[in-house]
Amino acid sequence: MIRWLVAFLSLSLLAPTVQADTNIAGQWTFSANISDNCSFGGTAVLEKTDETSYTGELTARQSCTDLPEDYLVRQDCSASVLGNQLSVRCRIVEFINGFESPFYAPDNFTLTIQSASRMHGALVSAGSVLPAEWKRAEGGIS
Repeated sequence: MIRWLVAFLSLSLLAPTVQADTNIAGQWTFSANISDNCSFGGTAVLEKTDETSYTGELTARQSCTDLPEDYLVRQDCSASVLGNQLSVRCRIVEFINGFESPFYAPDNFTLTIQSASRMHGALVSAGSVLPAEWKRAEGGIS
């Protein structure tokens, strides 16, 4: 037990810390590794509503070789920060391209804030948890 605690504390001291006032509001691009024959990514905008909450919108594009067309889906989102963790929960607003399908679930993310220009973590959608990354779009800090 003591060895585990010492190892945990050592790793915690090595982990990068994120300032509580890190500005994550603004424009982002994101991507996730969903499968070998599919690409997934898009853009997002986060707007701060209070000390730990954000609203936003994202547009996700999913392209798979075995689907007849690409999906382009607009979603409204809410996000909350706890420490250096960001939880993004979305709801589908519109299928811009592709047909509405019970198999396309909202795209939710659980991310670790590394800096004002990079977050990494997971896409949580349709029962899957897949590696994901958010990066600042050009001129994204608002």
